[in-house]
Amino acid sequence: MLAVCGLDCSSCRAYIATKENDYSKMAETAKLWSRLEEEFKPEDIPCDGCHTERLHTFCRRCPVRLCAKARSVIYCGDCSEYACGKLESHWKWLSPGQGKIAKANLEEYRKK
Repeated sequence: MLAVCGLDCSSCRAYIATKENDYSKMAETAKLWSRLEEEFKPEDIPCDGCHTERLHTFCRRCPVRLCAKARSVIYCGDCSEYACGKLESHWKWLSPGQGKIAKANLEEYRKK
């Protein structure tokens, strides 16, 4: 399952912990991600993917997801302004490997 930005939700720690209903993985993810920019609790972690209503705290307010929603597109690859500065900045914000994979996923999606 792809996120609007091209990330693979099924490889995300929050998504995996949610699908496995594993509180210890949620706690581990909260601790790991709390080192980045803000403090997370295990209760903040559950996420069924950015196309759903149950979202990780960050994903809920992700500017790329909110933009896609406002433009009524499923993926950024569907947008007439692809690949905009907001999306490019998001890819750069992700770890280098994740950003490249997300971009490649959307490029592949756009070929279909």
